[in-house]
Amino acid sequence: MKRTSIWPFFTALLLALAECVCLWAQAEGEPVEARHVREALALIEKEARPAGPLRQAAFSDNELNVYIRHRLRQSREDILRSAHVRLYEGNRVEGWMELDFSGHKIPAFIKKRINLYFMGSLFVRDGFIRFEFKDIFLEKERVPLIMLDMIVFVASQLGKTDATSVSQWHPLPPGIRDIRTAEGRFTLLY
Repeated sequence: MKRTSIWPFFTALLLALAECVCLWAQAEGEPVEARHVREALALIEKEARPAGPLRQAAFSDNELNVYIRHRLRQSREDILRSAHVRLYEGNRVEGWMELDFSGHKIPAFIKKRINLYFMGSLFVRDGFIRFEFKDIFLEKERVPLIMLDMIVFVASQLGKTDATSVSQWHPLPPGIRDIRTAEGRFTLLY
């Protein structure tokens, strides 16, 4: 059974893109917006081509957020409770996620429930994706990147992710050659 890993998703975008986008299973009660994204991803994987002219599939940030929420419910992620992103021109992304470490042995100085707000940019290169953070806030306090790296490291020690740093590059999902954002839009090039 594949472990769910939410950190590569936002490190590469979206502790909800590379990760949530990689999960293809269908479930009852799937919202129309989530099904639209899932079906497009399945088509992209099926029609994967290593070369040739790029085709694209575009989604609103609302569709992407519905898909993320749906995938989180399906995967029964036990640390990431919710996530939301806003997309801007030039692969800029803002968002938040609610992390819940209840039931896990973690250092005493880390709260059991954390709201993480972030801003940054997506970078895609040679079939890999990375999310570069510009600003990170835990609750209302700005925190240095090293703090988020520590949280990712703790999650990796709990066996919840293979990622050990927020600056890691992660493989793009099958068939996807590039990702671009615009105001309220998310475009997959394949």
